[in-house]
Amino acid sequence: MTACALGGTATAAELVGPDELKSGWLDGRTVTTTGPRGGASTFVFAADGKVTRAGGRAGSATNGTWRVDEDGFCMTLGQARRESCYLAIKAADGSLKVVRRQASAFVWRR
Repeated sequence: MTACALGGTATAAELVGPDELKSGWLDGRTVTTTGPRGGASTFVFAADGKVTRAGGRAGSATNGTWRVDEDGFCMTLGQARRESCYLAIKAADGSLKVVRRQASAFVWRR
């Protein structure tokens, strides 16, 4: 279990590892997402590393690729020049909170 800051408050949260992501979320099923501003879209993560997004800003389908890494997963959609990487945090209700990772992190020590 890892402590994370979510929405400005510190809470105990469980990061979802790559094996669980692959077997429970990124295995061909359709995943419905709701963004921070309430916009909805769906993703289909195929086992071969391809992803399709429907909905979102443009409202049309966007294709791309995905992969897991040691901390979560990364994907590239549409005409993006770089991939975006994410942490998946398990919520109490079984859903995931997916948070974009930054290119570099701060290290705090006491």
